[in-house]
Amino acid sequence: MQTIAELQAQIAAIQKQIKEQKAAGKREAIADILSKMHEFGISINDIQGKMLPGKAKRPKTVKYRLEDKTWSGKGKKPNWVKAIEERGGSVEDYRIA
Repeated sequence: MQTIAELQAQIAAIQKQIKEQKAAGKREAIADILSKMHEFGISINDIQGKMLPGKAKRPKTVKYRLEDKTWSGKGKKPNWVKAIEERGGSVEDYRIA
């Protein structure tokens, strides 16, 4: 039967092997990634743009403004736009040049 010291030595040796294997795997992965980046013309900026958590959204372009209220012209009309149209006005009067 092995002693605790011998078992701990085996654990240490296996942990060292694991660390070495991870390092080798990491080097191979990096080399593969760099190769693919070069092959497809991918820059680090392309990658960083994809690393944002969740789905990255582009800011909406504001097309209409009334004081501090804005609207992109897409989606459901905000109440301030509805109010303008109910009074017979046109939201186009509030278009940002």
